[in-house]
Amino acid sequence: MNTKQTITNRAGLKIVMVIESQDDTADKLAFVAHGQKGSKDQPHIQAFARAFLDNGYIVVRFDATHSVGESEGDLFDVTYDTYISDLEDVIEWARTQDWFKQPFALSGHSMGAQSTAWYAEHHPEEVSLLATMAPVINYELLSSTMDPNEFELYKQRGYKESPSSSRPGVVHKIGWACQESLKKFDLLPLAHNLTMPVLDIVGSQDEPCPPAHQELLMQKIPGEKELIVVDGLQHSYRNAKTDQIDDGLAKVETEMTTWVRKHS
Repeated sequence: MNTKQTITNRAGLKIVMVIESQDDTADKLAFVAHGQKGSKDQPHIQAFARAFLDNGYIVVRFDATHSVGESEGDLFDVTYDTYISDLEDVIEWARTQDWFKQPFALSGHSMGAQSTAWYAEHHPEEVSLLATMAPVINYELLSSTMDPNEFELYKQRGYKESPSSSRPGVVHKIGWACQESLKKFDLLPLAHNLTMPVLDIVGSQDEPCPPAHQELLMQKIPGEKELIVVDGLQHSYRNAKTDQIDDGLAKVETEMTTWVRKHS
């Protein structure tokens, strides 16, 4: 199976997704969500998908609205509300398909990891595995990683400018509403609901979601959990020195593939 599907979310915006499996014998299901300014086709998102595909899963990866992929919306308007509601809408659509399986696995990166962890905290009975990769934990922790002067400017102007990592010369604007919305979605208070096996792989040089923040989440999770810190990688698993993708991402994929196999 390898198909592209477009649905309409609750806000009337189109979400574009890819549904794939290696063969017709796939009997498990996983959803993969990208981070802010990301897309379903980023190298690390495809690596996450392959970790499931290689272990007999049907994988749904989708472009969130208000991002840079094929779905509709303006990046300026992205919030944690929109990321979580898009994930919910994709899952609800999948329930109507003959290939739907439950419990299913969830995986995501950064803002997408936050949305998958939030969903798993509120629907633990639906989730078999959670690979929440370098998630945003809460407002206070994310804010603490920002330069105080830049943070204050972000708040006063109502937006921040951020260079694209995949499109040189392109500068994105993200509204303050994104930061403000995070106040409603702290992952720590309900982390005790994450009773399924949990994996978190983070780069040692991750600045917005550093290993120390990931450890705070892991300490709250009661069940089987694994935090892997990969030396020399930054937030999107690029080499922190060169800003290029190298064998570090391959290591992330190998670790994740092994973990999925262990629990499948």
